[in-house]
Amino acid sequence: MGMQILVVDDDDLICQNVKSKLQRLLGSKGACELFTAHTAVEAELIAEKKEPDVIITDLNMPGISGLELIKHVKKHAPHTRIFVLSGYDDYDLVREAFLNGADDYLLKPVDINELEKKIVAADQVKEPQPPMEQKGNYLMQRALVYIDQNIRNNISMDEVARYTALSYHYFSVLFKEYTGMGFSEYIHRHRIELSKRYLEDPSIKIGDLARKVGYESASTYSKVFKKYEGIYPTDYRNRLGIDTNNYII
Repeated sequence: MGMQILVVDDDDLICQNVKSKLQRLLGSKGACELFTAHTAVEAELIAEKKEPDVIITDLNMPGISGLELIKHVKKHAPHTRIFVLSGYDDYDLVREAFLNGADDYLLKPVDINELEKKIVAADQVKEPQPPMEQKGNYLMQRALVYIDQNIRNNISMDEVARYTALSYHYFSVLFKEYTGMGFSEYIHRHRIELSKRYLEDPSIKIGDLARKVGYESASTYSKVFKKYEGIYPTDYRNRLGIDTNNYII
């Protein structure tokens, strides 16, 4: 028996676009049965009648929201897997969707290769289980974006953990699994890589450069640079052929 998939979005063009891509992926006769809905109420009625294996839903819809749809479906059909459609700026909504039972997410516009991965994974799930890997990856991706945006500030792991709505310990574990390094090491390495761009500009003094990448003093920055690069920032500049005689540390 083929999969049953319900696509929910108040924008009919998006519904048809996702449906078209699903048809291309599962085009063989009987491979899947596709439904579309333009409101959460319509989607709830279809879900109760057809009991789809997968629901792909937008979150921002008039009337009852996609979040309410997720709650309703997970209450009455916990085995149904739910993917939320999101934009790059929908982090808070997607996080709430995960907290209410969503299993995964797809960025708009939906990439057909990414869609295929999600559907194949959903088809392989024989028993209901929390998709912690997908949720964790999403949260870590958002955490890295947040770090990148705040790298010049005195950023802490506690701050980023709170941003992702994870406990300090659980965030620490996920972060190391995802990046292959601890939070502190990641921050230092990220700052050092960023600083290398500034080191190419001889008009920027080391003291000013240090503050640009989040260090309070030139000496702290220089020590960290030496730890990870094996040389001091001035030596790095010399290797680039930049005269450092007129610039202070």
